[in-house]
Amino acid sequence: MAKKKAKKRPGTPGVDPNERRRERLEARRAEKARALAAQRRRERRERLVRIALLSALAVAAFWFIFLRGSTPDAIAGHTIETFPEGGVNQHTNNPVPYEETPPVAGQHSPSVAPCGIHSEQIPDETYVHSLEHGAVAILYDPAQVDAATIEASEEIAGSYDGETISAPYEGMDQPIYVTSWGERMPLESLDRPAVREYIDTFRAKGPEPGAECPNTSEDPFDTSALPGATPSPAPNPDATKEDN
Repeated sequence: MAKKKAKKRPGTPGVDPNERRRERLEARRAEKARALAAQRRRERRERLVRIALLSALAVAAFWFIFLRGSTPDAIAGHTIETFPEGGVNQHTNNPVPYEETPPVAGQHSPSVAPCGIHSEQIPDETYVHSLEHGAVAILYDPAQVDAATIEASEEIAGSYDGETISAPYEGMDQPIYVTSWGERMPLESLDRPAVREYIDTFRAKGPEPGAECPNTSEDPFDTSALPGATPSPAPNPDATKEDN
């Protein structure tokens, strides 16, 4: 018996099937185009972000290498002397024959001198280790300065929470040296603004990352025998007599 032929379902009246296929193809093409455009915009944004980050890193590297590491030639007309900065993290328990007086770099003691105010000269090896930790030291020769200079040095150092030292240092060729790791500024007399500018320029910038030197020493120099010291009042003999 012969099979009956399946009847074709009539299409939607008035709608061309080919037109519907074209519309679907156009819709897919449009969706692809939108996705491609969105991807390109995303890639462009990512490229701009990468460029911005690389530019920022380049600026930071330039600042760190060339600007941060730069040392001024002078502060307020006072010459800044610079020296080789060898000796980072090189510890020794032996005396070190430093070439400069006072030294500002080189091998040093494993121990660190506490920052703050000192009445006695700090051994070179521990003092240099403090410089490595970012300390700035105001060193004065008691034989070349008066009491007011020492008291002013201690006042300046004591006004900071850390990384400053005031201490005597005998035998210097200048009355005062302000020192940091690799640099020092000789002074014939104490120039307060210059000393503060030096401290603000070099304090907490030693070569040992993360090292600190809090100001824990509070031992002022005894200036009573120096020129310019305020004399103690003479005892009143009548104050010891008992009333009759």
